[in-house]
Amino acid sequence: MQQKNQNEFLKLKNYSSFLFDLGLNVSFFQEKDIEVEQGKIEKKLKSIEDIDNYIKEWQMKNDFQLILRNKNISSKNILLLSEQNSFINFDKPKKKPELLNKMFLSIGQSIDEFFIINIDIEKLMENHISKIDEILELYFTILNPRVFIDMCSINLGKFFKLNKLNLNFDYFKIPSVSNIMKNQSLKREAWVELKLLKAKLNEFSL
Repeated sequence: MQQKNQNEFLKLKNYSSFLFDLGLNVSFFQEKDIEVEQGKIEKKLKSIEDIDNYIKEWQMKNDFQLILRNKNISSKNILLLSEQNSFINFDKPKKKPELLNKMFLSIGQSIDEFFIINIDIEKLMENHISKIDEILELYFTILNPRVFIDMCSINLGKFFKLNKLNLNFDYFKIPSVSNIMKNQSLKREAWVELKLLKAKLNEFSL
């Protein structure tokens, strides 16, 4: 009986893979049953588009969404967020947090002018960390940013070893939108950092 069940499971899994190859994203398994592929990236990713496409394929293959990106592929200013995907959606303007927009508009900037990466911190698990670290390192290495704005709600070091990068950029730590919404006193700290960010961005435009 156990062998029969295993055979049925393999048939169903192979059929699901076949549908996926045809472009039909059909899943017969609950999320808890999915073994997320966590091996090192073997492909040579040479551009931002390559990384974006790899992430899309990786997430579709594993039937989950952990990383979101906006459409900007060329800005030298990286903005890293860690909001829930249900809270932010770059394809739907109304799904962009109003507070995030207001914060950057207050210094004369649109968030669309930044290279944004959002990691859904609620879905981040221990076995995702090495993959996230690898992906972020690729983004930073290829983009070679001038400015990095850390708006993560948790300590960045928990999933990205920033100090291993041999890159020269200005770093700004601004409280996350979700943390500000929970603790209004963080607005003062955010405003101080935003003014410093504005001064640096103005230097680049001279």
